[in-house]
Amino acid sequence: TTMSLEFSWVPPTPRAGVGAPTRYIVRCEPQLEGIDTSALVNQSATQLTATVMGLFSGVTYSCSVAAMNDRGEGDRAAPLLGTTLETAPTGQPQNFDITPGESGATSRNLTFFWDLPAPTQRNGIITSYTISCTPDTETLPPVETTVTLP
Repeated sequence: TTMSLEFSWVPPTPRAGVGAPTRYIVRCEPQLEGIDTSALVNQSATQLTATVMGLFSGVTYSCSVAAMNDRGEGDRAAPLLGTTLETAPTGQPQNFDITPGESGATSRNLTFFWDLPAPTQRNGIITSYTISCTPDTETLPPVETTVTLP
């Protein structure tokens, strides 16, 4: 879903001197700079699936599972990558700025600058921005353009 990932696994091969698993721990680490919140699910030994909830939309996570028993946590399985589904951004561009074109104040050109929304509000890969300009006079129509990112 947009905020969760589902995982399943097979129990570890029994080893002499090591008790059977009593729990499984699933840990997911985000793979996007600016998001440093990991997610953890503690599952009973009878459950061989887990849904990790509370994740960010459109973010890839590195997830692994480990068995636990009375002696502690075992080795973690090789991590798998999972990506939550994207949704529309919930944040707005940051540090928005406008400068007149090279001809000064009489120029008919404007240059726009902005930064991406915060990582937790992008909700996926942003592919375009829409810029709307409304003149401060009623004699000129509003202008709107879409900037598509490469």
